[in-house]
Amino acid sequence: MGTLVIRNWQLIAVVLMISGCSATGGDGSPIIPQRSSSQPVAQPPALNGGLIQRAGISLSSFDQTKALQAEQYALTAAPAGEAVNWQGEQARGNVSAASPYQVGDQNCRQYTQRIFANGAEFVGRGAACREADGSWSLLD
Repeated sequence: MGTLVIRNWQLIAVVLMISGCSATGGDGSPIIPQRSSSQPVAQPPALNGGLIQRAGISLSSFDQTKALQAEQYALTAAPAGEAVNWQGEQARGNVSAASPYQVGDQNCRQYTQRIFANGAEFVGRGAACREADGSWSLLD
């Protein structure tokens, strides 16, 4: 029997949104799919480096991608206030998005990214709006 490997985390988010289900960790918080560090990780669209880049936090490419995937998932699929956990190679964190609101014809959400790296906690806060193509753009 073959093994099914899902390589696109967005597919999982869409399936969960359609089914009305959610994937949760042992503490009940949503989790994003994990990959081993030997597998290539696709960079999520938009967010221009997310809250990590805005805060000037230096993470490995792999860890930054995991954090951005969590931001994208939290904005797209997570219920308001629920933490989306992510685990990188040298850092970990979680993202929580607030309730959606409208700015013109765009859906927007405020959110918080917490990162634990090098024995310290970094907290970034911001807001993003969903573009017509489904991607999210971080607001200035």
